[in-house]
Amino acid sequence: MRVFLFFKLIIAALCISLLAFALVPDVSLIGALKIMALGTVISIAVTAYYPEFRGIRAGDSVAVVNDSNIPSLIGRPGTAAANGKRNQQIKIVLPNGNEVLGVIESYTGLISPPKIRVLYEEKLVE
Repeated sequence: MRVFLFFKLIIAALCISLLAFALVPDVSLIGALKIMALGTVISIAVTAYYPEFRGIRAGDSVAVVNDSNIPSLIGRPGTAAANGKRNQQIKIVLPNGNEVLGVIESYTGLISPPKIRVLYEEKLVE
């Protein structure tokens, strides 16, 4: 999930550096490369720390696991029903309609969704 954020930021940094190279008369090719390098560093930093500041928002897709040792790619998919930060309890709605109360174990990896460890699962009775 962070990969998409990184590529969006790197494209924005590239566009800004190319605009600076084209529009500012005093910018040389080396100056444009320095702006690209700065944009790349900012893109990496924002991608690394953005999930810590944002947390999980209602509507985000998450992975629900029963044990904290299980990787989030193996977990069941779900949707967060509330906002939360690491080590807080939130409610998750599974695709089959069941609701789960869980603790936020970790935020997104490069391609994996946030991992939620199940505390309590409520199943619908028909």
